[in-house]
Amino acid sequence: MASASKGMTSVSCCRRVRWLGFGLAFLLLAPASRAAEVDESALWHFVPGKYWLVGRHPDSTQTYTGAARIELIGKQLRLTREIGGQRSRIFGVIRRADPGEADILAFSWGKRVPMEMICLIGSDLDNYARLTCHWGRAGNPHRQPGMEAYFAREPWAPVNP
Repeated sequence: MASASKGMTSVSCCRRVRWLGFGLAFLLLAPASRAAEVDESALWHFVPGKYWLVGRHPDSTQTYTGAARIELIGKQLRLTREIGGQRSRIFGVIRRADPGEADILAFSWGKRVPMEMICLIGSDLDNYARLTCHWGRAGNPHRQPGMEAYFAREPWAPVNP
């Protein structure tokens, strides 16, 4: 009878140690995963807004200007651009460029001719988002990609002509 009680004690002790190990692992891993969630969600809410844009076409010296708006729509960001009276809408996501690299805003569009735009997310001196982008046909077959820079409109008063 004494040996039976000893066996039960060692079994319950092993269970306690196992649960203690699970609890310790959870406590150690939970802050890292929550920090990644916070970092990711912060960028998803940092980028939306109204912008002025300046750009250059791929393999060209032709430049253009326009206005843009980025909105969070579900689990995507919708970029609406108006350039020279033409309005276009494309959708993108925030993702990691490569393991250990910066988070980027990646857009893709076009079925007949697949296009893509990759934007580095930064901030201006007033802590508004500033985007610098390369764009062109998917796979980058260009000698020089197209470029766009997005400047937040919120901190600036409207220009009266």
